[in-house]
Amino acid sequence: MLDNIPDTLTLKELQTVLQIGKNTALKLVHEDVIPGHWVGGKWLFVKEDIEEYICNR
Repeated sequence: MLDNIPDTLTLKELQTVLQIGKNTALKLVHEDVIPGHWVGGKWLFVKEDIEEYICNR
């Protein structure tokens, strides 16, 4: 499904893939809708988690 994107995404890349704004992306993370990892001062997301979110929404 998301063959053209890396295995991990930043918050900005997540926004681009889902075509959503920053506040919406952060809301999804803080409500545990999309699992995110705070690493080195930035959010990282695993591609498989994003694919699962897209398939289940």
